[in-house]
Amino acid sequence: MSRPNQAGGPVDKKETERDNARQLEKTDCIEQNGQSRKEGSSSKPEEQCDSDSSDNSIEITPPNLTIVLTGNAVAIQFGCDNLLLGEKQTNVENAEIHRIVPVQKKISERCVSVINMIDLHEAENVNNLVNQLVNENEIHVFIFAVQLGQLTDADKMGLKWLQRMFGDKIFHFVMILFVYEREDESDIIIDDLKKNPVLEQLLEKCGGRYQTCNNMMNNTSEMRELMNKIEHLFAENQHQHYTGEMYNTALRQRADLKKGKYKRGRNTDYFS
Repeated sequence: MSRPNQAGGPVDKKETERDNARQLEKTDCIEQNGQSRKEGSSSKPEEQCDSDSSDNSIEITPPNLTIVLTGNAVAIQFGCDNLLLGEKQTNVENAEIHRIVPVQKKISERCVSVINMIDLHEAENVNNLVNQLVNENEIHVFIFAVQLGQLTDADKMGLKWLQRMFGDKIFHFVMILFVYEREDESDIIIDDLKKNPVLEQLLEKCGGRYQTCNNMMNNTSEMRELMNKIEHLFAENQHQHYTGEMYNTALRQRADLKKGKYKRGRNTDYFS
């Protein structure tokens, strides 16, 4: 006997079976779609960098930018809270080679590769390391860290080394990072520039590009501003990176300088 439906009429047994079959097909379809979403949720950028738990598979993300950090090691505090550099690596096998290996990070929703080149100029085989660095990476920005309120002789030597090693065109890719220790120091940058003509000249050569941040580099707002400025620099450079051709030109100029064939112009050495 057919059982009544909610409206009071009889329900055909075959119709009930068809409804059950359709419901089963619907359930299988949902499960298959769910599995497909899980399999397609991972993309290469997410594998390469520290990501959050959200599914970003359908989002259009900015290109993976490579950041080289150099400058004054005294100005920076390493640690697990440091969003850009993290903890300082010690007792690492092949430590010098490890220095030029990019570390994948996700900072302010951007996937970036960070290379810590601080104090690399002190390495024994620095020429080989820099050659490997340039040939294996597309570098979009060189960030030079300076302690806010100070431009030491060590800073000037570091800048001269950067210019000598990578050539004059590197300044198209340099951004100065003024690092402060106390929050109340973050607003003295304008006064600092007025008091220090060398620093002002440096900024002018770098297109006026700079960012301030605390020495722990753990302020998310400052890191977001830094990422925005790096993307702006990338666009300014017409989506070009520092190239091996630029480096080879710098190599030839260094060789010619040793032979006395190449002379720097009066205003090309900015940090004497």
